[in-house]
Order: sequence, then structure tokens, then C-alpha cells
Amino acid sequence: MADASNSINDVNPNRWALQLALSAVGIALATGALFYFTTRDLFNRPQASQTPRVDPMSNVVSLEHGLTVYAKNCALCHGPGGLGDGASAAQLNPKPRNFSTGWFKIGDTRSGLPTDEELAASIRRGLFPTMPPWPQLSDGELKSVAMAVRHLAIEGQVNTRLSRDSKMSRQDALKIAHERLDSGPLIALPPKPAKIDLARGKAFYLNNCAACHDPDGRGRLRDDLVDNEENPIAARDLTSGLFKGGTGVEDIALRVVRGIPGSPMPAPVEISADDLWSTSAYVRTLSKGKETATLP
Repeated sequence: MADASNSINDVNPNRWALQLALSAVGIALATGALFYFTTRDLFNRPQASQTPRVDPMSNVVSLEHGLTVYAKNCALCHGPGGLGDGASAAQLNPKPRNFSTGWFKIGDTRSGLPTDEELAASIRRGLFPTMPPWPQLSDGELKSVAMAVRHLAIEGQVNTRLSRDSKMSRQDALKIAHERLDSGPLIALPPKPAKIDLARGKAFYLNNCAACHDPDGRGRLRDDLVDNEENPIAARDLTSGLFKGGTGVEDIALRVVRGIPGSPMPAPVEISADDLWSTSAYVRTLSKGKETATLP
């Protein structure tokens, strides 16, 4: 008995601890290997959350789709029928556009509504200071909303004419509306001169534009300007760097040639190519320190 007891006591406790640790490591490795080989196919499968969700309507171009997008995003200001009488219209200045009048401030044609491409571009970039940009709309939604705006403009004009003349047929009213609102030919700007003369542009500006926009371009002196529906309207502050319809010299030249329909800014009766491009470049430099001040 004494010999057996001594043999047990002679066993090194550190040896037992080492054996137990090695056994635990072996069991862990075996368990991990078994888990990996039985579940590796699960980890190789594509996760549903990694697949981007695509809106099936984002690329649909149709009038029906456009009217749906319009009702969700535009009717609050422009009204359900596009008459500028939305729930928020009374709080806005300038007032939302009444499409049925055919007066669209930004466009690429001399008469009629802008093209669908220009309407979509105006919606995308917004119209400062009242209409925000809409970068979240897909290309399909933009094109569809442009179709909806054109449809509402024509329908609004038809209904206005029928309400004024009970003897007029809808077919005749529709014909007149199309003649009034269908896009005319695109405006072709004259070629740029070899040299932009800013001094010439400044002289033309002071003689023809400063009466409303002020000699310094801030547009603060006139308080008697109104739009085509007699709503008060302020002249654009040309020093802000914010231009409706784009900030390039070509964009400004198009505004000069076409005027701003519905606003007090008329199209010039006649303007030479040198005056047009020099004045447009000069107007752009009024935004000193802004990105728009860079000449072409």
C-alpha cells in the first residue's frame, strides 16, 4: 500500500495539465474542421442583401407613369391639374408655373412648350429659388414627368377655352391648344466670335439689362416687377452664381436670345453675335469668386 501511494504522489501535476490542454486543443481543431466541411457551401452562396433592389418602374417611360410620379412629387405646388394652384402655392414666391398658360421660363424653342428633353433637364436641376432639383428621379421618371407636364398643359388650355366658349368643340379647342403649345423649332445660337470682348459686353449690359438687374448685377433696385399673372417678381441677382437654365455661357446666351417668358425679361428685337456672346460672357463674370466666373 505504501508503494502504490508513493507512485501516485510521484506523478507530476504539470504533466496532467499539459495532457488536458493538448486534448482540449485537439477536440477544438476536430470540431472546427467538421463545422467547416459541413457548412462551407452555405458561406459561398450569394447573400440576398448583396443584390441591389431595382425598382421595376424606374425605366418605364409612359404618360400614366408620369402622372403618378407627378401626383406624388409635383402636385403639392403645381396643383393636380398643373394650374399652379397646389396646396403650397400661396406660400411660394415666385408662384408655381401654371402649365396651361404656355409660359415656360426655361426652354430651347422660341414658341410653344420646351422640348421634352429641356423639360426633363429643368426638372432635374430645379429652378432656384422655389423649385428644388430632383436628382433622385430616374431617367425614366424624368422623361415620364415631362410627358405629364405637356399633357397637363394641353388639357388645361383645352378646358380653359371650353369654359370661355360653350359653343367650341373639344376637337377645335384641342387643335388650338396644340398650335399654341407644341414645341417650335429649336433656337440656333450664332457661332461664337474669335474673341470675346468683355468691354463690349459690359456696355451692352449697362444699356439694356441694368435697368432691372442693376449696374452691379444684384437686382435690388426695382420693386415694381411682376410676372405674366401680375404676381410680384424680383430680378435675378446675377452675382449669386445661380442662373436658371444652366450656368454656362451658352445657357446664358439662350436666355438672352429667348428672353424669360412669363417674366418681365423680353427677348431683344435684334442682337448681333458679338453683342450676344460678349454680353453673356460678361454676365457670367458678375459672379466673382464663383465657379461661373470662369470664361470659356
